Amino acid sequence: MQEEAACALVNSDVVLICGGCYVLPPCCSVEDRELFFQNMAYVRTVTLAIAQFCPQAIVAIQTPPVDCNFALCMHTLKMAGVYNKRRVLGVNSVNAMRANQLFSAMTGTDPAARTTPVVCGTGRCTRVPVFSAGKAGNVPRSQVECLTRLIREADDIICKVKSNNGQGHLSIGFSTARFVVNIMKGLFQKPTFIDSALVEQRDPGKCYNMAVCATPVTIGKGGIVEYVVPQLNEAETKLLEDSKCDLEDMLNLGRCYAVGDEYCIHSCKCPAPPSCKTCERCQSGKKSKNK
Repeated sequence: MQEEAACALVNSDVVLICGGCYVLPPCCSVEDRELFFQNMAYVRTVTLAIAQFCPQAIVAIQTPPVDCNFALCMHTLKMAGVYNKRRVLGVNSVNAMRANQLFSAMTGTDPAARTTPVVCGTGRCTRVPVFSAGKAGNVPRSQVECLTRLIREADDIICKVKSNNGQGHLSIGFSTARFVVNIMKGLFQKPTFIDSALVEQRDPGKCYNMAVCATPVTIGKGGIVEYVVPQLNEAETKLLEDSKCDLEDMLNLGRCYAVGDEYCIHSCKCPAPPSCKTCERCQSGKKSKNK
């Protein structure tokens, strides 16, 4: 296995971590956390091989759930002493492609002439499409909300309606291939724009106060050379704030597996216990103590 990895990775400029288990019918509702447990060993093994044989490579993580596996890869490379924030990207291209296609179909515009950013994360509970970037003010709010729901639930919708138990693999494959081609163009031709990638931001204060967030980026010879942070409207800002908890939880899950910490679910994912109503028995007990 190590010899095969060495032959594939030595002196590589770009490494795409893809494959693994995907969500398929009849269990489309499987949580990202459960999917991560099936794929994490594979992603960590490949990441360790990258650290050994091609630490200078740009790494694109596409194996789901990308939010968790991006953190797993990032912290594994950090522990190996070869991490570079400009060279590790989580692939979020299929979500941006779907958002752009749906919005263009609704507005009657050419999808090739525009892009629709997807920010925050890549998962069903963390992706935030920014339709306002395409001047969605001319589209009724109810239709924009419907499009947003379609983008966030696309994985489940597609795998339920496809009779061959697929999950839109052609669209995932096409968008991922375009993602990698754009990285190669940026490295060897000229700076190239990528519509959405999960990355560690250069300045969290300029990116919704998020250290790790999916945004459009520009790739150049050294990796990421520009971080593009779209401006959000009120509805998108609220959705982003609601999604931060889920993204932080997924990132922490990947980090814990990489560094060996014990994972605890994010506090915002645990509902607060119901408040205790003081009953007559408790009141009588307090009175007896006071005496």
